[in-house]
Amino acid sequence: MQITSIRTRQVDIPLPAPFYPAWAPGRVETQIRVAYIRIDTDAGIHGIAGHEFYGAEEQAVARIAVYLSGEDPLRIEKHAGTLRYLWPYFGTAVWFVEIALWDILGKVAGLPLYKLLGNVSDAVPAYASTGQNRTPAQRADDARRLRDEGFRAIKLRIHNQTVADDAAQVAAVRQAVGNEMAIMVDANQTDTADAPLEGPHWTYHRALQTATALADYGVSWLEEPLPRHAYAELRRLREASPVPIAGGEVNQRFDELQRLLLDGCYDILQPDVTLCEGLLRTKALATMAHAAGVLLTPHTWGDPLGMVANLHLAAAISNTTFFEFPHDPPAFPASTYQQTLKEPLVVEDGMVRLPQAPGLGVELQDWIFG
Repeated sequence: MQITSIRTRQVDIPLPAPFYPAWAPGRVETQIRVAYIRIDTDAGIHGIAGHEFYGAEEQAVARIAVYLSGEDPLRIEKHAGTLRYLWPYFGTAVWFVEIALWDILGKVAGLPLYKLLGNVSDAVPAYASTGQNRTPAQRADDARRLRDEGFRAIKLRIHNQTVADDAAQVAAVRQAVGNEMAIMVDANQTDTADAPLEGPHWTYHRALQTATALADYGVSWLEEPLPRHAYAELRRLREASPVPIAGGEVNQRFDELQRLLLDGCYDILQPDVTLCEGLLRTKALATMAHAAGVLLTPHTWGDPLGMVANLHLAAAISNTTFFEFPHDPPAFPASTYQQTLKEPLVVEDGMVRLPQAPGLGVELQDWIFG
């Protein structure tokens, strides 16, 4: 089997209402911009993958195609080395190529990817991952609706100037849903040291104060409370915090994620296979984390095929917990997010089931690649 062509396609998906991302105060988003890849072979089998569009995907894939055209797509370890070689030039825009190769492998084997990778479970518990910083009353109403939709967990974004305002949102949600839903909290502080964004910009003391304030509400984890390379402070926070500390999605190199693990920075690692050196190395990281008694729950945001790839990883490992399912209606509903898929994923009674078709188990709408 040989690779005959590698194509990319950029797709802009309009959002039904303006979306105000908590991680970028002051920014308004009106669409989701996604880059898709399709790798065809002379055996008539193709692989697909997706990536949140950053602008370098088409150029990256054109360069990668020079190395992969005519090659056996099943030599994934070899091709992952090529992607690592090209990564300094194109960043994360290279890793959805590896996912497409895994899609081909699964189709050749006749198995969904999670069964090739470990086959721990056919379904995983999901949490509704919200993306905006809303008032306590708004989030209380949102949580009740999400509970009624079938979710048993929700992640809130806290990005207020005071600990009291952050805690008020969590308190309102806990009061609204009682113990019927698990609550996760994301501070989105990993980029604040470098990005030209409005505050708040957390210090160790703000992070610890917030963790302490949230402990009374049974929070499952506090996510991204400090900058991505604040290894010493993260370890110190983890040791002092009364709630579990999570993060790692923006530490995209394997050596950085390994350091987060070995330095004891997080209770829960959150790499993303489309950002953090693909399925091969993220699965290896999960094995290392398991040996260290650390959970690994994949991050997912930006494109539905990336979510599916991360879902396969989550179902293939035993040291995981709730799976991130982006869903924040009315501005960012899952139905909009997944409209490029022929068969979108759904959450039923708190669980998202794994696609059973070979490979990723899903296909893109025909109009994307024709």
